[in-house]
Amino acid sequence: MQLYRYSFKDGYLVPDENGDVTVFVEGNLISIVDKNGNKIEGVRFKYLGNESVSLEKLRYLAKFVNIEVNEDVLMVYPTLRQRTLAINKLMGEVFEVFIHNLLISKNYRVKRQNEIYPSLHNFTLTRWHNRPDFIIEDKVVIEAKIRKNDYLQTLEYSKYFKHGMVVFPFTGECRVPKGWICVFHTIKDQSRFYSLLENLLSRVK
Repeated sequence: MQLYRYSFKDGYLVPDENGDVTVFVEGNLISIVDKNGNKIEGVRFKYLGNESVSLEKLRYLAKFVNIEVNEDVLMVYPTLRQRTLAINKLMGEVFEVFIHNLLISKNYRVKRQNEIYPSLHNFTLTRWHNRPDFIIEDKVVIEAKIRKNDYLQTLEYSKYFKHGMVVFPFTGECRVPKGWICVFHTIKDQSRFYSLLENLLSRVK
């Protein structure tokens, strides 16, 4: 369990190390109590920066997979960096569900987070990339990203799969090895996603 201190300002909760409101967090469960230990309900956390922009994108994406976003679980953190990380993490998880739904709706054979080679992490203590988000028809890898792809990750995968896609729900930064492609705005242009995937699959003998 984690706890954070807050205080009220203009009707919103704002981070305050000396505040008299305590917020308890355990997983997705949040409990807010005043200095007397009385539970407080129906309050909102004040934005610290551009969270509203990221949250709007998350809500938009979540509609496509019928997931309801609990904003308080993301806004409970007392720093903008922590909130941004939480939003991006959830958005990444939701986007993976979205891509998985696209793939199974067309009856592709899909392997998700499948290990492509044994990891030596426990021995080398270095980071190994050995579990692509999706492997399609045992031929093409798909990586679902939110803002930026990890070039070294895709380079490692390209040693085992000559063709792959790095897909984004909106726009992003993308650099990929030869034989791989970047696909932006997948939500709006799903037909292009399928077309590009079919093109890659046709290249694999």
